[in-house]
Amino acid sequence: MRFSLKKLCALIVASGLCAVLGAAGASAAEEAKPSGWYVGLGLGSNKTSTLKQAGHNRDNICYPEDDCSHLAGGAPEGYRWYYDLEADDGAVFEISVGRTFGAFRLELALAQRKNDLEQKFTDITYLDGSRSMRAQDSNYVSRSSGGVDELTTRTLSMNAYYDFSIAGSRFTPYVGAGVGVSFLELSGLYFESWYSCKNPAMDCDMPERYNSRQYEDISDTVLSTHLHAGLDYRMSERMQFGLKLTYSMVGDMEDAEGGYDFHPVAGLSNFTTISGMNHWSVMFGVKYFFGE
Repeated sequence: MRFSLKKLCALIVASGLCAVLGAAGASAAEEAKPSGWYVGLGLGSNKTSTLKQAGHNRDNICYPEDDCSHLAGGAPEGYRWYYDLEADDGAVFEISVGRTFGAFRLELALAQRKNDLEQKFTDITYLDGSRSMRAQDSNYVSRSSGGVDELTTRTLSMNAYYDFSIAGSRFTPYVGAGVGVSFLELSGLYFESWYSCKNPAMDCDMPERYNSRQYEDISDTVLSTHLHAGLDYRMSERMQFGLKLTYSMVGDMEDAEGGYDFHPVAGLSNFTTISGMNHWSVMFGVKYFFGE
């Protein structure tokens, strides 16, 4: 299911209108508001804007297609590369346990979000930011490919909510905020390059020694903060159904370390940073109250 921001806002506005209509209904049930301990479950969709991927390593090889004569010592100190990551709308689910304190609620929640990613190359430089220059007479040629599968965000957060009571209505709008930690996993990070000779009859010694490949999952743990707004509908003294909109601000994945399956520099590591992981989510949920 795909949600645009306009659709999310329209959904919240429609829910607010329902609350007003519910407050005006003279026949609304006057049941006691659910209270005490409760458990909750939510399912829905999440959306994020374009993410930024940056990486670097300390590869000091001047590859045969390049002219490194303009670099100090005639070789680079390493390389930097940059990608945009287009994120598909993804699924989100949440389980929670909480307790009411009058109009306030405290809640511990565990949520998981998944987004498929499409990687788009934007730039590559040497580690110092300088540009590579092509060798004029190289008989070597290279091909490369790369990609990434998905980003999984698992978040453990403590949230505080304030419920707005509407006399004579089954509807309860609320707002909230929370802090927590997010466990990030970027799966299927892939890069591979192959070297060959343009003309095997000319000088081109063992091009395969320049080949490299990376295929792995990388992870990081970051802080996150969350803002919530929602509307619950009381089905009974113990049961509520509702809609919740959340904006999550997730810290950057900073220099997560990865390795290569093989590389001309033995034991070389690379480092990946992912930024721009703030996202919206909308969830339909249910809460069951155990009472005081």
